[in-house]
Amino acid sequence: MKRYLWSVVLLAGLAVGARAQQSDALTLADAIGIGLEYNYGIRVGVLQTQTAEINNTWGAAGLYPSVAVGASANWSRTYPQGDGRDDFSTTVVQPSADVSWVLFGGFRVWRTKSKLDLTQQQAEGSQTVLVENTLRSIIAAYYQAVLEEEKVSISRELMDASYDRYQREERASELGVVRNLELFQSKNVWLQDRADFLSQQNRSEEARRQLGYLLAGKDGWTWRLADTIPMIEEHFDLAELHRIAQEDNTSIRNQYVAIRLREEETRLARSDYYPSLSVGAGASYGYNRASGISTRQIQPYISAKLSFTLFNGSVRRRAVRIAEINRQAEELSLDDMRLTVNYDVDRQHSAYLLCRELVDLREEQLATSRLSLRIAEQQFRDGTLSQFDFRDVQIAYFNAAVNLLSARYDLVMAHVDLLQTLGLLLREVPGSGGVAPKP
Repeated sequence: MKRYLWSVVLLAGLAVGARAQQSDALTLADAIGIGLEYNYGIRVGVLQTQTAEINNTWGAAGLYPSVAVGASANWSRTYPQGDGRDDFSTTVVQPSADVSWVLFGGFRVWRTKSKLDLTQQQAEGSQTVLVENTLRSIIAAYYQAVLEEEKVSISRELMDASYDRYQREERASELGVVRNLELFQSKNVWLQDRADFLSQQNRSEEARRQLGYLLAGKDGWTWRLADTIPMIEEHFDLAELHRIAQEDNTSIRNQYVAIRLREEETRLARSDYYPSLSVGAGASYGYNRASGISTRQIQPYISAKLSFTLFNGSVRRRAVRIAEINRQAEELSLDDMRLTVNYDVDRQHSAYLLCRELVDLREEQLATSRLSLRIAEQQFRDGTLSQFDFRDVQIAYFNAAVNLLSARYDLVMAHVDLLQTLGLLLREVPGSGGVAPKP
């Protein structure tokens, strides 16, 4: 299947994101590069992933022995009662060092380390989902800003045409060629178009603010949007889409990790059925001074402990059973997720085909409306077309132009949503799923 991937855009974005900050032109690739580096949600997600990575060690799993040192000191004074007895003091100082090590705990160390590995994978999978969602939001916000900016241009074109007509009517009225009613009508049309233009400018500014918010406020307001809404001509095979989605969808892949994590939790709970063997070694040094007499002693020791829990109120059995139930719940969630992904693929593929067809229709509609406007302008100048009919033709052209832009935007987003469901949005971009932004 031919793949029209955004990965080329993403890869370029990672390379040229810094360049966008030195130029007034902002491409989609620049916006993606800046967003992946500075977006606050991604930066928080990276820190959370780093927490799981730092915690994934053999030491956290309990493989290594523990070493402790300590010391105690005590001083006391005794005052004997009775004649001929002197009071005396006692000083005791006792430093110590102890080493303890669990040699065998029912495979708990290895199960715990495996659980930590899967926990890290789960955190990285969640980070990938976060990057995908943020990327989708940046693409949507960028093209939304482009769309609203294009609408401003169309609205300005309509307003300028209305103002030119109003100026002509005003000059003709001064010469007594047209009536005041026609002048007022043309002025009302211009005022309405002016109001629509100002409203559209406000919507364009809001779209730019939304884009700047996703880029962590990196001066998005001053940039000139350099890209236009592209036209996508990719064809998909639905059966192939289902196969790819079941293999590569990020949520499904993360769910497999969640199931494996539950399996390790079950094995970890079963570790309590095994005996535990631990050894210990240490030494203490004692210094004792009482009644002017000092004594010193060293006390080394070695210990070994083998323990096996015969019964603890069915705590172990309940823990194993709960872990198994959690695993079964995750497997059911996987089945539901696979069904949901199939549903999303069918729905998004259908929406994609519809958007492609609508773009073709809107293009034909715009071409027809443009031709109608040229004919109407000539007839209006010749006086064979009324103001109201000419206004209807103008509005039809304006709506056709806006509808085409909206249809292209919908097509782009339908394509992006389909790629995200397929798991291809970040698939072929090395390192993009694990972007390390500035903390």
